[in-house]
Amino acid sequence: MVRLLVFALLLLSQFACAPLERPVKVAECSSYPSRRQLLSGNWLQQPAIWHLRQSALLEVRGRKFPLQGLLRLDSERREARLVAMNELGLVMFDLQLDEQGQQLHRALPQLQQQANFVVGVADSLRRIFLPPVPLPDDRLQQRPATQRLWRPLAGGELGFIFDCSGDLQEIRQLTDTDDWRVAYRDYKNFADQRIPQQILYNDYRHGVRLTLWLTEVKQKK
Repeated sequence: MVRLLVFALLLLSQFACAPLERPVKVAECSSYPSRRQLLSGNWLQQPAIWHLRQSALLEVRGRKFPLQGLLRLDSERREARLVAMNELGLVMFDLQLDEQGQQLHRALPQLQQQANFVVGVADSLRRIFLPPVPLPDDRLQQRPATQRLWRPLAGGELGFIFDCSGDLQEIRQLTDTDDWRVAYRDYKNFADQRIPQQILYNDYRHGVRLTLWLTEVKQKK
């Protein structure tokens, strides 16, 4: 289904250059946040409604597709709605989703004709903005510069990596059927929350990379 999405974007997008991901420099922790802080402290688990303006770059086997988006995220109800546009401001699709399903409000005809397009996009958005969350009985590993909560899954495992401040840095799932990673980078203070300014999503099974830059953040509690 990811290949079908890429085929559709080829009809709508132009090639663009993108910077390489820079290595993240980390210092060793002088102290560690508690397990309780790790379980409930990240921004995606706080009850709020977020309005996020984003610029994005989709990369698939050397091809690059610049996009823009407006996302409404209700972290308490675990719902999201994304209006995605190309560089010219043309609305490509308007998709609403929660943990159980999704609804396509509108899309360009080229996208509507692609089988499984809606499911593919919704799955990617769930992994980024409605991801699985750490659980109280997850196993804890302390490393010099990070802490990791993880649990076994059928055919693999799911892990969450936090930095010395307790900011969620990465979610990684590797099983017999899934192989993906979300990295949350460049946290900034916003009101009483810390919000990542850059999000990197990799679907290794399909060779897809998505980079998001949050250009505007608004919160409604």
